[in-house]
Amino acid sequence: MSEDGLEEKALEIIKSRPNGVLQSDLWKELKIDSRKCSRIIARLESEDKIKRIWETVRGTRTFRITYKPQKAEKKEADFGLIMAGGEVAPCVGCTYECEPDYCPDLGNWIELLAKELEAEEKKAEEKPAPPIEEEAAAAKAVKAPVSEKPAAKAKKAKAVSKSVKSGKK
Repeated sequence: MSEDGLEEKALEIIKSRPNGVLQSDLWKELKIDSRKCSRIIARLESEDKIKRIWETVRGTRTFRITYKPQKAEKKEADFGLIMAGGEVAPCVGCTYECEPDYCPDLGNWIELLAKELEAEEKKAEEKPAPPIEEEAAAAKAVKAPVSEKPAAKAKKAKAVSKSVKSGKK
């Protein structure tokens, strides 16, 4: 069996025992010599998959090997739901057992949130509308056949707008 296969099998055995396994028992169970087992254990320990602790059993010193559960990856949190104007919702760290309808801190935070939303709406309304000529050119460009290239569309739109201004077709 390959080193990787032995490593996986050793890890499975270690995982299956809640109290871990003695290294002296592990090499016997894997049917390999103690030296090879030590190398496998050292590799698993360097990868931070196991932990080994000295133990004396029937007068013999050995290691008890236990599995170290791997830490799950942290997901990035979206704090936008609890933030308003750079302020965190007061209920996040609140220790009071109050009624949300009567909480002054929560009321102030909601007012801040409402002002922030109004400011965003005003910014959206203040954006200038595109000039009428650009809208007409954009509408004609949309109606143009698909085979035309963008540069050809732009030339055609300029020619049409010049002819409209001069009164020619």
